[in-house]
Amino acid sequence: MVSIIGAGPAGSYTAYFLAKRGYEVTVYEAGNKIGHPIQCSGVVTPAIEDVLKVKKEVIVNRIKKIRFFSPNNQSFEVNIKPDYVYDRGELDRYIAGLAEKEGVKFKLNHRFESYENSNNSMKLKFANSKIINTDILIGADGPYSKVAQCAGLFNNRKFITGLQARCKTKIEDKSRVDIFLGYGEFGWSIPEDEYCARIGVVSEKNPQNDFKRLILNLKAETINYQSGMIPLYNSQVKTQKDNVYLIGDAATMVKAATHGSILYCLITAELLAKAIHEKKDYESLWRKEIGLDLWLNLKIRNTLCKFSDKDYNKLTEYFSQDKLKSVLSTNVRDFPSKFILQLLIKEPRLLRFFPKVL
Repeated sequence: MVSIIGAGPAGSYTAYFLAKRGYEVTVYEAGNKIGHPIQCSGVVTPAIEDVLKVKKEVIVNRIKKIRFFSPNNQSFEVNIKPDYVYDRGELDRYIAGLAEKEGVKFKLNHRFESYENSNNSMKLKFANSKIINTDILIGADGPYSKVAQCAGLFNNRKFITGLQARCKTKIEDKSRVDIFLGYGEFGWSIPEDEYCARIGVVSEKNPQNDFKRLILNLKAETINYQSGMIPLYNSQVKTQKDNVYLIGDAATMVKAATHGSILYCLITAELLAKAIHEKKDYESLWRKEIGLDLWLNLKIRNTLCKFSDKDYNKLTEYFSQDKLKSVLSTNVRDFPSKFILQLLIKEPRLLRFFPKVL
């Protein structure tokens, strides 16, 4: 018996792969509806096609270009392999539906509280006083993972704030995302259609102020808010202890440079199922697959956090060159290990920022 805490993409997709391998799987969700509340920009690169085929009805928009604005309002635009903008709630429910078709059971309104080991089995305790026996426990329960806390795997984690709202705003081109440097770590405007965009910021120090500045700058009218805490990747966090496992945000598997995690958790879901079924080392499997890119993303993020407005302006100047834009156009941003060296070769002046890396 496998019990998974959390019915997001990480939990449901892991359940799907385990059920296909013949395991009896139950997913426990604290909320009364899968996919709610939404705390995500909902943008994923086409790399998702290699791990999950999503029905068209879940896709809200396709993004073909990204435009970057520097603090001095200079900009450059990059054509990209089309990104997908998802209805995040529908995406969660779609993946849960795949798992249900394989026999996975979902239990809503089950808030996990703790567990204890007893006679080679675990007893899970929930807020509704239910006690449930299980053989394997998987924490896919987000940034403040209760499973990680109970297993002693939480360690010293760091979080930043993501603030986002769906807004009415002027949209010149619904196939283009705008990224704004100088608003916290960065801000964004992601069109859903010709009239509505997801506007947000990621910020460690003054998220409310950065968010209000961006909304004001874009003359946007808020429809509803979508906010949440984002864990920073921590290579010291262990993701397995005996028969307890962590995945997704619960394991800090987040790309720190962009703060996205959907693709990585989908990749890791199959690896976790494989580790359990074939009795392989889970840590080794996922670190071999995405460990380097998680580390590089963190390095990029930490470096950019040291940038002044002047540095961002200079960076925008460099990336306005066709030779660098071509690198960005032909690679997906999920895997910097595949293109970061190309950028340095084409523009050695980027090395001027190397002292900030150190």
